[in-house]
Amino acid sequence: MAESTPLQFDVPDMERESCVALIKSAVRRVDPTAHVMADLHTKRVVVGSEASAPDIAEAISSAGFAVAAAK
Repeated sequence: MAESTPLQFDVPDMERESCVALIKSAVRRVDPTAHVMADLHTKRVVVGSEASAPDIAEAISSAGFAVAAAK
């Protein structure tokens, strides 16, 4: 199977490790095998997943975070 391009999102209200844990949990409800990396300094979340960008963004949003595709 070909490796998918990582999805990148800006999550401006991600402020602490507990936020990262909530985001990882939300993404993994959509795709249990997703790789999720979050950088608190840049407020960027990078997801390696077979799920679509809108599905991942919706999961992060449903966890209570503002989210936008990274520019």
